[in-house]
Formats: sequence, structure tokens, C-alpha cells
Amino acid sequence: MAECSSWQPPRPCEAYRAEWKLCRSARHFLHHYYVHGERPACEQWRRDLASCRDWEERRSDEAQELDVVVHTCNLSYLGG
Repeated sequence: MAECSSWQPPRPCEAYRAEWKLCRSARHFLHHYYVHGERPACEQWRRDLASCRDWEERRSDEAQELDVVVHTCNLSYLGG
């Protein structure tokens, strides 16, 4: 992905922050614990938010390695 000059995070950083905040809320915790019997794993949202902010601040290659949706620059393999 580093060779893609127009790469950007798939969602705005505010979306990752909102998901992380929701995941850490008491209501979500109780619901998740009741349904799944374990604490919700919010660490991925925090990592995605940190990577998104890193990308916005420095455009670093490491930030392009987000563990979220995989994006490509060239969609020619899809026939488009």
C-alpha cells in the first residue's frame, strides 16, 4: 500500500473515535457481557484511531497498515 500516493484512511478519524467511545461505554459493556459472556475488546478501535491520527499528522507509511478495511489504489483487476 505504501506505493499508493492517494491513500487515505477508509473512514474519518472522528468515526474511529466515536466507535472507541461507544465500545468503552457502560451500556455497551453490559450488553456485550450479557450476550457474549466476556468484556468487549475495544483495543482495535483505539489502534485504528491512533493510526488514523498518525496519518493525518504525518502521512506515515506505518499508518497505512491499518488493520481495518483493505483498500487498493488500482482497481483494474476488477475490470474497472
